[in-house]
Amino acid sequence: MAAILVTCLSFVLPKNKEKYLGDMFWSRKTFAPAKYDVVIMGDSRVYRGVSPKIIEENLPDWEVLNFGYSNGGLNPVMFDAAESKLDKKDKTNIIVMGITANTLTDYSRGNDQYFQELNRPREKVIERLYLNPILYWFSADLSKLLKNSFKQKPDSSYYTSDYHMNGYVESEKFPVDTLEAIPLYKKDFMEYKVEKASLYVLFNQVAEWQKEGITVFAFRPPVSFSMKALEYTMGLYDENYIRSGIEKAGGYWIDLDFSEYQTYDGSHLDKNSAKKLSEVIGNELNDCMNMQ
Repeated sequence: MAAILVTCLSFVLPKNKEKYLGDMFWSRKTFAPAKYDVVIMGDSRVYRGVSPKIIEENLPDWEVLNFGYSNGGLNPVMFDAAESKLDKKDKTNIIVMGITANTLTDYSRGNDQYFQELNRPREKVIERLYLNPILYWFSADLSKLLKNSFKQKPDSSYYTSDYHMNGYVESEKFPVDTLEAIPLYKKDFMEYKVEKASLYVLFNQVAEWQKEGITVFAFRPPVSFSMKALEYTMGLYDENYIRSGIEKAGGYWIDLDFSEYQTYDGSHLDKNSAKKLSEVIGNELNDCMNMQ
């Protein structure tokens, strides 16, 4: 009777999504096999902004992985890691890069989150990959239920993250504040700028991938106009120069109209805009590959 009661409650009570689904999400992404036709790389604007599932709806014969990380850099470490997820036996090999100011500064050079996941003890990785899907259903959080029950007023501000095991996190924040991220980026740009050396490494990598038969697409993830101006001035992000370098190296640049997208903090897309961006990327990939 007790076992039945515990099992029933486990399906009703709130669960610890961050610990079990979040941990499993990062391990699955980091240790994903080399089976993908398309790998998308970048920082949190990418993993919170591009849905592989939506791209696959436009390209049903392809498998897509979102390989973005928090403060993920566009540098040799991540280039090699992203390439290792491609199925080299397949004719279609595509790398898609979301190029933000942050991905090209020394701030992201350490790839801290990626190495944190990569160097996690083997037994922990096994637990996350194979036990977490079961443990999640029995992670009922009674304290959260009681807390919500005794509240006189609902939360006026909250944040949601839905983890998709293809590397995408569907995110929302209420209320929306498109200036929220500005102070943090101002602080970062006081010390870190887009480095010319990082751009040369980026352009050389695109050229090298093209020689290897890997098609490269790049885009600037949409942000608020305040954030865009800040990155251009303090961050030294020159979109025209970056686009020109990508195209000269043989890559394709995806143009986006930022006015068509909405962020919840000035830096990350809400789920509807993330869906729209994913559709645009899927269509661009489809159109370009059909022309080849």
